Amino acid sequence: MNDVPPQLSKRFLAAVALATEAHGRDRRTGTEIPYLAHLFVVTGLVLEDGGDEDQAIAAMLHDAVEDGGGSPMLARIERSFGSRVAGIVEECSDAVDGDPSEPWIDRKRRYLAHLPKVTDDAVLRVALADKVHNARSIVRDYRQEGHRLWERFTQKTAREQLWYYAGLLAFFGDRRPGPLTADLRRAVAELAWLVARDEAQRQRIRRVWVDADLHNRQAPEGWIQARGAADAIQLLGEFTVHELSLYAGPEAEAVIDWLIEQESADRDPWPAERLVYHGDDPAPRRQPRELVTAVAPARHAPGETTNRAG
Repeated sequence: MNDVPPQLSKRFLAAVALATEAHGRDRRTGTEIPYLAHLFVVTGLVLEDGGDEDQAIAAMLHDAVEDGGGSPMLARIERSFGSRVAGIVEECSDAVDGDPSEPWIDRKRRYLAHLPKVTDDAVLRVALADKVHNARSIVRDYRQEGHRLWERFTQKTAREQLWYYAGLLAFFGDRRPGPLTADLRRAVAELAWLVARDEAQRQRIRRVWVDADLHNRQAPEGWIQARGAADAIQLLGEFTVHELSLYAGPEAEAVIDWLIEQESADRDPWPAERLVYHGDDPAPRRQPRELVTAVAPARHAPGETTNRAG
């Protein structure tokens, strides 16, 4: 007879019942997918990452407070599952009794500012698992729907989503490196590429801003942001680019090397018309002769929803 107690007990089943009560009629935004699917996936990711039963219960209930339950739901969670579970759920919520009219980006600014104050790794594990599944879901739906995806959301755009997820990635990459953060990094990279290629297909005048920092150095309005040299080179290979802005460093050097190769091969048509640099570092000395250097565009302030064109 096996005397080892099960990792998940009747407490977890009670949490599933409460999650069903809170979310049983809900669907993922713009889909017919039951919202409970998200909760089960997040819980699975937490358990795969080494989380215990308290963390699994918190993962199952992580949206119950923020999505309308408020303080009464938080008190109920504490009575039923203890202060540790309630504390994780509270820390994972944008707000306990939030203002539903508050702009999405303001809530996310506040959440990103709060994350560095979190000291409990259990909170970070649940929060990271939630963000990984959300990012994966956005990528999956973007593959199918493209730019139409953003019509589902009232206060979110591709630019704002990338700003937010890049901020999350910067934090978790520093505080919690590991498989879950690697999963988030892959999802953010794919989303950035899908958005860049979609924008290039839809725009007649293409201005490409090459910068890995999607959070603090987003492209100005009207510019397509390529997250690195590989994405930029692929865009330059597929589309005519009218202006190319580089942030000086290894990524810029790689793009310059590729452009010089195109120049040596007498490529026709030439992949870009004008070259600019953004950032404080000096521009690379080597430049293709084919390019005319232009005035650098204005840098984009973090989290702005309206950007100035360069």
